[in-house]
Amino acid sequence: MRVSNNMGYDQVKGNISKNRTEMVDLQNQAATQKRIMKPSDDPVGTSRVLELRTTQAGTEQYLKNMNIARAFLNTTDLALGEVTDSLIRAKELALSQSSDASANASSRLAVATEVDQLFNTVVNIGNRRFGERYIFGGFKTTNAPFDKDGNFLGDDGSMRVEIAKGVFATMNLSGDKVFSGSDSRIGLIPEDRRGSTKPNYPEIPSSREDGYVDPIEEVRGPTSQEKTSETGSIRDPQSLKGGEAGENIFKVMNALSAGLRANDTVAIQETLERLDAAIDQVVILRSQIGSRVNTLENTHESLAKQKVEDSTLLSSIEDADAFEVFTDITKNENILKATLQTSGKLIQPSLLDFLR
Repeated sequence: MRVSNNMGYDQVKGNISKNRTEMVDLQNQAATQKRIMKPSDDPVGTSRVLELRTTQAGTEQYLKNMNIARAFLNTTDLALGEVTDSLIRAKELALSQSSDASANASSRLAVATEVDQLFNTVVNIGNRRFGERYIFGGFKTTNAPFDKDGNFLGDDGSMRVEIAKGVFATMNLSGDKVFSGSDSRIGLIPEDRRGSTKPNYPEIPSSREDGYVDPIEEVRGPTSQEKTSETGSIRDPQSLKGGEAGENIFKVMNALSAGLRANDTVAIQETLERLDAAIDQVVILRSQIGSRVNTLENTHESLAKQKVEDSTLLSSIEDADAFEVFTDITKNENILKATLQTSGKLIQPSLLDFLR
């Protein structure tokens, strides 16, 4: 087959263009340290890279959500701790004025003033904010959830944030549940007795001809459902079902203040049990906050590990091997030089070369 001059020119031109294109690609890889710069470089790898980047963006957002939720819950936990301290102080005052022989009408009147101050403190805690949002207002985060008398103005909305794909966490507690005792006492009842008004004891006759008396019936006695005069909540914890009301903290403190001002020892003593129930109520809700924070921390740790693994995998697919790139650059540089040197031999001299 006859090889024309044009064929030689085209071959030389193609070889030089190919070598220079490879050199440009290698120089770009060396400058960017990336193996994939356009989809045509590696279509399968590009698809995997885009998938990993989408996952990383989602992980970053989940981590931000968890940081906000954790800060919100920590603020709530601090507020509940202050409520507990106020209730404990109120109980101490009630004990001292109901059982101390030196207590009198004047001392009880002075203590009533302190109880009123504790009441205002608890109201202020109920109106605590995280940033610009009220933490106990439910969905109504722009307005104070409690007025000066302790009346709840918010709702029972649960603010949920997504902390993983399809996984949501509640980051708030409704003030109605914390301070008014709405649906907050299920934690006081053993799990095997929730939803039942009495223990599931075996059926044993309560009376027999030989005079035998069932010791269980003797200890248990008749079912009693003593109710408080102000809240109407059942005060026997064994008779409580999940979802029944707990103690209204503001009403309990008002009852204590009223008993102190009236110099009514019996009324003061009656608030002791209710204060205990209110403290237990806050402690139970505080434990729920702790459980949520633990869940967030565990999820945060898992996502942080996943983020590192995704970054490692992304790097293995997308990043260039620096040693390999510089080796290829040296090799292609030698090839380009060889191509240029041999091109002159391939192209035959023209008439103009002889005329020079």
